[in-house]
Amino acid sequence: MAPSNGTAQTLWRGLGACALYLAAAGSAHALEETGRVGGIEFAVYAPDWTWQKRDANVLVVLENTGRGAADAAVKLSLPAGKEHHFAYAGPETLAATLEPGEIVRKAFTQIRALSGVPRQTYSLELTFESDGTRVVVPYSLRTIRGAAVGVGTWAIVFPVVIAGVWCLVFFIALRLLAGPGAWLRTGKAIEEAHAE
Repeated sequence: MAPSNGTAQTLWRGLGACALYLAAAGSAHALEETGRVGGIEFAVYAPDWTWQKRDANVLVVLENTGRGAADAAVKLSLPAGKEHHFAYAGPETLAATLEPGEIVRKAFTQIRALSGVPRQTYSLELTFESDGTRVVVPYSLRTIRGAAVGVGTWAIVFPVVIAGVWCLVFFIALRLLAGPGAWLRTGKAIEEAHAE
């Protein structure tokens, strides 16, 4: 069965949208780095920008591809001289002992870029160590201005605004669509029910 004209148009539009997306897609705005240190393969996933007063999280995936157990450590280094630009209470170093073939996921969480300092690009580092081998992965994190209105405030204000707009729409629609004195007259179905 051949596709209808509408189906063919939809397919062409979908293919056109995919082509446009592939042609115009920007970067992923993230650090995606893979490498090897000793018998450990690693991957790092982290955002390359964050709002001031918001948290950034760095995910580290370690996989032991060697024949024996291996110890691995990952150290997060905040930019020298600018440590006070961040609020981070987590561990400086994450460590794990991996058995052959084991995969471990670790994360540096709640790295908060503080407000009150100029927006800029920071040079952080992730240092991977295993079996006496060391690999340093540079990590650039750019801060942008934080939200003017906090998330908690939006959680209250947004539903109230939406409800107010819909109340106004219903009020206007009822005034335009209802006849004069319509609320005083009973409908035909109610009159027939009372007549029986």
